[in-house]
Amino acid sequence: MKKISIVALVGAVVGFNGFAAPNNNMTTVVSIEEVRTMPDNTPVIVRGYLIEQNGENSYSFRDGTGTINLEIEEDDWNGQTFAPTDFVEVWGEVDKNGATVSEIDVSAIKKL
Repeated sequence: MKKISIVALVGAVVGFNGFAAPNNNMTTVVSIEEVRTMPDNTPVIVRGYLIEQNGENSYSFRDGTGTINLEIEEDDWNGQTFAPTDFVEVWGEVDKNGATVSEIDVSAIKKL
């Protein structure tokens, strides 16, 4: 498995020639504050910063309204690496644990 530490997040985009948005009908960027009110499995696009790794596939993400965990699987990176100062766009789905939004399950990510 690919383990990305905060140190390994530092670097330039490698081998990335484009960004294909997932087929999820979401075209509007929303805030973390808005994500927290959405139903489970709602497609979302958020913009902000990957600030730290919390586990093998778990990362903290921050925008101007709050922080949320992202689940990013190895193939979702698409050969890219990011620094905590890189502004990124994330495509994914709201993942709820009961009534609480626990994270965004990422399907694609790109540096803006």
